[in-house]
Amino acid sequence: MEQTGKFSNGRAALGLLALVILAAAQLGAQLLASLPLMVGAPVWLGNVLAGVLYAALGVAGLLLLCGKGLRVTPEECRLAPVRLRPVWAASAVLMPALAAGALLCQPGHWQAGSAEDAAAVAAGAVFFFGAGTGIVEEAVFRGVLMTAVERRWNKTAAVLGPSLAFALLHVLGRELSFAGILQLLAAGTAVGVLFSLVAYESGTVWCGASMHAVWNMVMIGGVLHIGPEPDGYALLNYVLDSASPLVTGGDFGVEASLPSIAVYLGFSALALVRLKRSKAFAHTA
Repeated sequence: MEQTGKFSNGRAALGLLALVILAAAQLGAQLLASLPLMVGAPVWLGNVLAGVLYAALGVAGLLLLCGKGLRVTPEECRLAPVRLRPVWAASAVLMPALAAGALLCQPGHWQAGSAEDAAAVAAGAVFFFGAGTGIVEEAVFRGVLMTAVERRWNKTAAVLGPSLAFALLHVLGRELSFAGILQLLAAGTAVGVLFSLVAYESGTVWCGASMHAVWNMVMIGGVLHIGPEPDGYALLNYVLDSASPLVTGGDFGVEASLPSIAVYLGFSALALVRLKRSKAFAHTA
């Protein structure tokens, strides 16, 4: 994608409003989705609505920010076209399969979780934690913020800056040790770099959004929980015997584990190889 104009500091700073839109869309979606529950609708329906509304409100707000604030087109922010490439669609499945598979090979035991409302857990995993979160976070970080940083500085800064911000976002509101924060920053930045490279290679945020969504469905959605302690909310638990942060991911969980980080780095290497072949990253790198 060719740059059509350099951003001033002020114009680039407007990109930070994407974070406000993310928070507002999430809160608004949850509030609106709770209304049917007040008149007896099932919880699973509320979770479906929350995910759909989160994605719809988030993308609508970001499109408005791109057009009216940053004065760029949806294509320039990589919010359009909506398309998937086979290599990244396959990667969306392979990433959690490899990470979860490596963790399930570690010593541990299976333990049943809550089966009280399996439909609600599954709906939350697919629609809210998966599709809603994956779409909005990718549109924010690899869409608006990456575009703003690239237009102000360059592509290298656009890969690294929003990726670190993505990692820092996941630190907020969590009780983490100093070592846990460092491990989360390493893992969060690594996966952010991966999704950034995929966005550059594909020219759209939607390939990364599909990868992010499926990862969340499997790794944090609540259908399967892998960790040193069982999760009462999850439908099925694999309780690890190991207490090593490299295996468990430390305070944050298995998304920051060594197997997960290895997966992020491996698929980043794939994206880099494809970028070098296409020369999509060469301009203003």
